[in-house]
Amino acid sequence: MYRWHINDPIRFDKDLRVTIQALGWRSDGRYLPLQDDIASVVYWYQTEPHASYPKFPQRDELDVY
Repeated sequence: MYRWHINDPIRFDKDLRVTIQALGWRSDGRYLPLQDDIASVVYWYQTEPHASYPKFPQRDELDVY
């Protein structure tokens, strides 16, 4: 499943949150929650000059849920 938004960019002014849910179908027409491994990537185009970015947290400070 690949989708590159070259011709149809998703524009936002402040922030953007996207939820991806993988659903299949059971034989009786009900949803089937799937456990697919889905990844995404975002490209950010920053105009210059800009304010300083906050310091990145150290590796041990990051939480993965």
